[in-house]
Amino acid sequence: MFTTEQKLPMGRLVEISVNWPARLGGTCPLQFVAIGRVVRAEAELAAVRIERYEFKTRRAAGLQ
Repeated sequence: MFTTEQKLPMGRLVEISVNWPARLGGTCPLQFVAIGRVVRAEAELAAVRIERYEFKTRRAAGLQ
């Protein structure tokens, strides 16, 4: 369950991304990315059934 700015329609396909707190090899930042459908929705809350997910590497803050 997570918070939303507005109520999401039931059954809607959504993508969620989270900056993961652990680092790959202790140095490379990760991002958790999931695709799923809304299975529960309230005014500012939603729950999603994850259909697929992956971890992606992301650029470290401050690097160009």
